[in-house]
Amino acid sequence: MKSSSSLFPVTLARADILGDLSEDIYLVKHNRDPDQSVQVAVSRIGLVGSSHGESRGFPLVLVHGSFTNKGFWLSTKGQGMARYLAEAGFDVWLFEHRGHGQSPRNDDYSANTVERYARYDLPAVHEFIHEKTGSFPAWVGHSLGGTIIATAVAAATMKALPAFVMMGTQVVRPNPVLQLPLAGPIARAVVAFKKEVDGRQVKIGPENEPAGVINEYLARHSLLGNWILPSDKTRLMPAWQTSQIPLLGISGAADTTDPAKYCQKFYRAYGGPTEELLLGKENGFSKDYAHIEMVVSKDAANEVWPKVANWLRAYAS
Repeated sequence: MKSSSSLFPVTLARADILGDLSEDIYLVKHNRDPDQSVQVAVSRIGLVGSSHGESRGFPLVLVHGSFTNKGFWLSTKGQGMARYLAEAGFDVWLFEHRGHGQSPRNDDYSANTVERYARYDLPAVHEFIHEKTGSFPAWVGHSLGGTIIATAVAAATMKALPAFVMMGTQVVRPNPVLQLPLAGPIARAVVAFKKEVDGRQVKIGPENEPAGVINEYLARHSLLGNWILPSDKTRLMPAWQTSQIPLLGISGAADTTDPAKYCQKFYRAYGGPTEELLLGKENGFSKDYAHIEMVVSKDAANEVWPKVANWLRAYAS
């Protein structure tokens, strides 16, 4: 089968219609990871009958958080923030972590890490979208999705990134559970034995997370944890403090997963031009937003999605 890219093998795995939306699902086999079996899915969302060329609009990539998939942005009925952004004139792409949604599990699945996603997968998708559209996309991430993007920004793995948005993202909060005696070692032992954590079993979400990602989290959010690249222990905060790519940092006033004060601390440590948005009544919103509902809720559709779109328009080129 002919590749959809001249950069590396890319397969158009499926072309679907979701009501009045089109969805083209590509599998990107970039061959950059030490595990050569890696393929990642990226889905292009558009309005039925719209152009499939460069005129479709400024490209955006949405990255879901842990234990979920692209359904976080776009339901099976074609509803969600991805639809809103497509209707607002953007060329919307949905990236799925390895082993999530349409991204198949690679051979070394349990060893997958945020570092490997940021070092290999995001740059490849970034370059592929540039090849398809003529523009480098902006990136939007929720929770762990934001952490992946931030890691790529700090590690400088994506060239010509115009702007990025993080929603409910931080790497600076020590997890109180991990402060309990032996909590960290016990968690690591369980993960080492199981090789992954089942999101349905722990009632977090529909997908699993590999041991490598979980162990990164445990190391990052322990009492003395640091945001590092596991492969060589490079600390990322110094690079984060000098990067100059525009950032919109969004926090939820009622977020207990990634509380606003820690998200704000992380955003304020960033060195580049930063705009913050605290989603709460004190700032004129109808409610104090929690971790998921800052994206997935009727109130977010009315209050949050338009602000993200308006901010991104300033960097469309």
